[in-house]
Amino acid sequence: MAQMSPWLRSARLPMLGAMLPAIALIAALVYFTAWAVTYSFTNLELTGFNSINWKWIGFDNYIRLFTRNGFLGSLWVTVVFTFFSALVGQSVFGFALAASMRRIQGWGRTTVEVTIMLGWLLPDIVAAFLWQATTSTNGFLNTLIVEPLGFPAYNFLASNALAVVIIANIWKGTAWSYLLFSAALDSISREILEAARVDGATGLQRIWLVTLPIIRPHIATNMLFITIWTFTYFPLIYALTGGGPGSATEVLSIFMYHQSFGVGKLGYGAAISVAMVIIVGALSIFYLRQLKDPK
Repeated sequence: MAQMSPWLRSARLPMLGAMLPAIALIAALVYFTAWAVTYSFTNLELTGFNSINWKWIGFDNYIRLFTRNGFLGSLWVTVVFTFFSALVGQSVFGFALAASMRRIQGWGRTTVEVTIMLGWLLPDIVAAFLWQATTSTNGFLNTLIVEPLGFPAYNFLASNALAVVIIANIWKGTAWSYLLFSAALDSISREILEAARVDGATGLQRIWLVTLPIIRPHIATNMLFITIWTFTYFPLIYALTGGGPGSATEVLSIFMYHQSFGVGKLGYGAAISVAMVIIVGALSIFYLRQLKDPK
């Protein structure tokens, strides 16, 4: 303390005041997480006797995750949804768009970017309504494409609900990947790419051997965010299908909502949320390790 500079000594109170919002946010996160973990070891329910006189049941809720139908099926749906919607769809499509738009200027690039941003900016309820109106029996696809070609109307949403939800989320979330990859590609020196071209590298080789290694941290950052967002995503799926038909689109967030507020098993719902935190935390650690430069 004796070696602290006079400026730091005089700025201690303002610095502490500036840190208070962050401290309050961290405290709130720890508080609510602690309650969720605590309730996951109880038989707490939304209504009835156990809503007041709940008791400790140990690991029963966690055992139930793996011994009863529901959780594992929803986990598989969530993995499929996250893999095809975020990792394959948003990330690959966002990079492809960013790479293809580098040499396009003017109204063509503006039109593509505005179209992408519209999907991102639209509220989830509005986006769900648009996709329902597009893929239903009387929707856009059947009215303007399927029926004029002489085929009977087809309910895409009822028959291919998970595929529709995946495509809808790709359409809605690709803007983030596009913007991040656009900034990353713009940071690459043109001299490096030109040198690779002079050395005889093809377009695909320049992307694979030069571009991707350079923007590797950006790829890991993008994967980290879109995996977290998609794995825990709720509003668009719930507004579009409610988790149905059956459990075809019942991702873990919707399964947790149904168990907590539909069935009323708050303790079991808390256990599901803790399991989700553990899974997302493990994925986050994996991506954060990828951010480090390889030795």
